[in-house]
Amino acid sequence: MDPVKLIPTPEVIPAPWQVFEFLGILTLIVHFLFINVALGGSLIALFSRLKGAGRQPGENVPGLLAGKIPTTFALGINFGVAPLLFVQVLYGHFFYTSSVLMAVFWIMVIPLLIIGYYGTYIHARQHDTAPALATAALAFTSVILLYIVFAFQNNISLMLSPGAWTAYFANRSGTILRLGDPVLWPRYFHFVTASIAVAGLFIAVLWAFRQKKGAAGAGEKKRDGLRIFAIATMIQVVIGFWLLLALPKEVMLKFMGGNMLYTVTLFAGIVLALATIMTSLLGRLGSTVAVLLATVAVMVLLRTFLRTAFLAPYFNIEILSVHPQVSAGVLFLVILVIGLVLVGYMIKWAAAPESRKEAV
Repeated sequence: MDPVKLIPTPEVIPAPWQVFEFLGILTLIVHFLFINVALGGSLIALFSRLKGAGRQPGENVPGLLAGKIPTTFALGINFGVAPLLFVQVLYGHFFYTSSVLMAVFWIMVIPLLIIGYYGTYIHARQHDTAPALATAALAFTSVILLYIVFAFQNNISLMLSPGAWTAYFANRSGTILRLGDPVLWPRYFHFVTASIAVAGLFIAVLWAFRQKKGAAGAGEKKRDGLRIFAIATMIQVVIGFWLLLALPKEVMLKFMGGNMLYTVTLFAGIVLALATIMTSLLGRLGSTVAVLLATVAVMVLLRTFLRTAFLAPYFNIEILSVHPQVSAGVLFLVILVIGLVLVGYMIKWAAAPESRKEAV
């Protein structure tokens, strides 16, 4: 069967596609930063606990991250809703289909997400008093987060491969996965190593704040966080080349000179990644954070270009019909601004000293 015949008709959109694409990229950057800290922080804290580092309450990575993982987890989930909705607006006829094909694995994300979120609070509350329970909860949360990343990557793989949708006629149980996709695994491991890198840098930032307050040994622990970031980023660069070589030839060539915008963006991403490795090894925390933010933005752009290249034989986003809804757009922007202000206030309040919180 011709897979093109399986693609649903796209819906009319209420504003130019560039608006949704921009908002999707912007919110996805924020989502990635928070969820990377949650996933990478859970993995690093779990590794540290298994090594026995959790025996010194408050002076180790598990103690440092105990109260931070639930917060970044929650913020990551909330900021993940927006880019998911924007993808559905522009690419819903692909995304909904892929979600149905793997419905069993996809629907499991919701209950597992709730359970994993509870696990972060068990670890936060019991990391000193009940270390065995805290370690078990953290391990369970880490496995859940790794599964959710895997489910998302499988959904993206199916979304970008309408030719694989014909598998539905042999399997209508909603359990279709793309385990044989050569791009799936490098994308998965690229995300996981990126999470470890970002979490390592987050740890360095936390120790830097403690160093300013005169905490003993905070300077060395800050450098440890930067080393975690550097090593994970080195591995990520290697996996990135694996991902590039795993792409279908016609897609890969677009990033190798076939499309100048794609090629320049890829080159910029590589240069920025190497720059973050250099600054982190030199111990320059501020520079590393600044370059990382630029790197994440470029990587999200590359992700967008990759989606466009994969879907090019089936779909051109410029053909979407627009039926303007100005009032709804204005209401959305107002609520978005109010929401961002409130989130900013909550983050500021959470980071404030306890004495200032009591005054409020």
